[in-house]
Amino acid sequence: MSRIVKLDKKEPYLIEVEGKKIWVCACGLSSKKPYCDGSHKLTKDEDDSNLYIYNEQKERKIVKEIKTEE
Repeated sequence: MSRIVKLDKKEPYLIEVEGKKIWVCACGLSSKKPYCDGSHKLTKDEDDSNLYIYNEQKERKIVKEIKTEE
């Protein structure tokens, strides 16, 4: 089953445990989830008024319309 999950954070979460820093993915694009791999850098120039979708190669497209079934 597939689903659409909207993520709007453009940087990872920093968690510190016993003096060790762990960066956790918040953009949804990391190939090393739950850890950050730097893929959030792809989102830096996104326009907040647009909705984007990324494919497996991390290529971005603007979503024009989403239709739902009632």
